[in-house]
Amino acid sequence: MSLRLVLAAALCALCAAPATSQPNPTLVGRVTDAATGDPLAGAAIQGVGQAYGRTFERSTSTDSDGRYALWIEGDTLALTVSFLGYETWTSRVDVRALDSDGSTATLDVWLFPTEALLGEVEVTADEAQARLGRDVRPVAVLEGAELDDSRGATLAETIEGINGVTALTTGPSIQKPVIRGLHSDRVLVLENGVRHEGQQWGAEHAPEIDPFSGGRIEVIKGAAGVEYGAGAIGGVVRIEEEDLPTESGLGGRLSLQTFTNSAQGAGSLLLEGAPSGLPGFAWRAQGSLRRAGDARTPDFVVRNSSFAEASGHLTLGYRRGPFEIDGHLRRYATDLGIYRGAHFGNVRNLEAIIERGGPNPNWNYEFSYDIAAPKQSITHDVASLDAHTTFGDGHHVDATYSVQRNDRQEFDAHGRLGDDNRNEPRAAFDVALLTQTLDLKVEPNVSDRARLVVGTQARTQLNENGESGFLIPNFRAYDGGLFAHGSFAATSALTIDAGLRLDGRTQRAFPRNRGTRQIDPVRRTWVGGSAVVGGLLALAPTWSVAANVGSAWRPPNISELYSFGVHHGTALFEIGDPDLSVERSLDASATLRHESGFASAEVSGYVNHVFGYVYALEQPEPSITIRGSFPTFLTEQADARLAGVDATVELRPQSWLSLGA
Repeated sequence: MSLRLVLAAALCALCAAPATSQPNPTLVGRVTDAATGDPLAGAAIQGVGQAYGRTFERSTSTDSDGRYALWIEGDTLALTVSFLGYETWTSRVDVRALDSDGSTATLDVWLFPTEALLGEVEVTADEAQARLGRDVRPVAVLEGAELDDSRGATLAETIEGINGVTALTTGPSIQKPVIRGLHSDRVLVLENGVRHEGQQWGAEHAPEIDPFSGGRIEVIKGAAGVEYGAGAIGGVVRIEEEDLPTESGLGGRLSLQTFTNSAQGAGSLLLEGAPSGLPGFAWRAQGSLRRAGDARTPDFVVRNSSFAEASGHLTLGYRRGPFEIDGHLRRYATDLGIYRGAHFGNVRNLEAIIERGGPNPNWNYEFSYDIAAPKQSITHDVASLDAHTTFGDGHHVDATYSVQRNDRQEFDAHGRLGDDNRNEPRAAFDVALLTQTLDLKVEPNVSDRARLVVGTQARTQLNENGESGFLIPNFRAYDGGLFAHGSFAATSALTIDAGLRLDGRTQRAFPRNRGTRQIDPVRRTWVGGSAVVGGLLALAPTWSVAANVGSAWRPPNISELYSFGVHHGTALFEIGDPDLSVERSLDASATLRHESGFASAEVSGYVNHVFGYVYALEQPEPSITIRGSFPTFLTEQADARLAGVDATVELRPQSWLSLGA
């Protein structure tokens, strides 16, 4: 058990609920007239932020002396101060940067008078506009201190505490996020706006993400095909780094961790700065390392479960007026062992393992940091460029270009040695996926009551096998998509959300004909649409209800179509189906939320019907090869329905105590 888990269990035993060791201070201050300095009594103050995986809203008003006190959660929040006849003040506030005595943080606000008093219609529009950015789907966010508590864990481990999110685990460092029962290609991962293009078709293929990266993680639960394209059937995980520094100087952060189980050590160093001689420029550099030996159970050491991981991230940014541009370079590399007992020689060995119910108790393996075959070696490189500008009357344009390469090698436990006469095994299969993507989004300033985003995406992919083990074939693919998504504040209480998207994919694959053993090129094209419609209704100042119906689709991946052979990472013989059709989902959800100073609660029910759901069905008999006997799984397709309820509640009887379930 890791030291982090031990500490978490001790905390739960003390207070029976999550609680912050250092509660956030109350935000206090004074609102005055910027011209005269007179206090503004009755000014409305509203704060919206994210904490503990959910959105919180707080509101108050100033007293006769213009003073206010706002109890908050999280480290950052969007704060709005408004008063009739004055310009509304809005800003994203970092509480950590304010003057604080530990219990209160001070922020004074000066409002400027407008030339004409606002009418009743405009006041209603301002209130409605505040809701345009809120998602009608269930969305959870991790940031600040809560995210810091899980630094060093895998992405799936970090977010599995979110309601409705779990982790599929097949090894000490192999975890995949599962959102409402769906994972792998049905859950998209975006890092700094770039869709992560790893080879996620295997149960033991985890996203190649630095566990120390990211200043904010957002999880969208449910179909999200309109904004993010084909594949977003189960949900989306968005990882965003913190904003680059704007003030000159040098700063940084050092994170160190240790885990008792596997004697794991992990660390990350982040440095950032903004040179005083180059206004508008900023940079950030981060490097992370993790090293672990064999994992342990109460009875034995799990042989060959060690792993080693290294990653680096460099960000350069420039901002001048309405123009912003950021460049990112990222590399992730890992070597990880696969439990050797998963590979066996014949059917008799398999039957003996099943009858015994686990490893042979006489196998008294010694703890080791060695990584031997069967194992995986993976590197993932990403280069991206993101540009943003505002023109005219508040129109926004975003463009992102990225290129990434995922190299995956898997080594058989009985693999042949290399050609250079060194005593090292050669990869049983070696695949490299090269992806280039271009995204363009335009958000015109429609009106105070409406928000609209239109965009397009183009993508190319090239997969190459570097070895003779053709578990999956070479392929080339070209993708394109167009979408429009908007929201409209119909009344002061009701916001409507809707969107449409069209995507297409053309793929030319080069699989081996199972009969002739020759390469037979195959070209296939898939076209699919996505749609969403929903609404958010404010029932009272502290209550709201949201409903959403969305559709998404996914073309079958290369493994589901053409796999034929032993997948050494899972010790399975996999057989694809080249005649598979696309998956199409229809997802409906409804969410009731309550938010007040004393309590937060949310309950969400959902039904996701997937037409043509692709899955692997185990066959009665294993496949016998020259490398041993392996359970055989055949790819099939059928309709599936996933339904459930997510519910969470948190009570705050005291400023220092939080009780939740």
